[in-house]
Amino acid sequence: MGLDNYWMKSKDEAGVIEGEFKVCGGIYSENGNDSFRGKVYYRLVQDITGISLYGYTNETNDISNEIIREMADGLEATEFKPEFIAYYDIEEEEFKDFVKMFRLHADAGHFLVSSY
Repeated sequence: MGLDNYWMKSKDEAGVIEGEFKVCGGIYSENGNDSFRGKVYYRLVQDITGISLYGYTNETNDISNEIIREMADGLEATEFKPEFIAYYDIEEEEFKDFVKMFRLHADAGHFLVSSY
């Protein structure tokens, strides 16, 4: 089963940030500005933050901004390790961009919706 995660500012408005992020983009974006391929990152995120990108936090599959902020804190506190390449299939530059993307969306007040 696939998983795309997309950022939302409100129920009816996409959450978009400026910048180029070398992450695996989702259905709406190729670079993480408003979505990313959650299936690519779900193990990494769950192992670091303890929270699933599948969004099982409520019936709408949303992950609130409050939780996104906590996730961003956890991601930022994690130092890249060479083992991440083999275990998560993620290079250091991609990891840093993913963390930066998460922080900017968190700070912008966006929440995350899971689509699968």
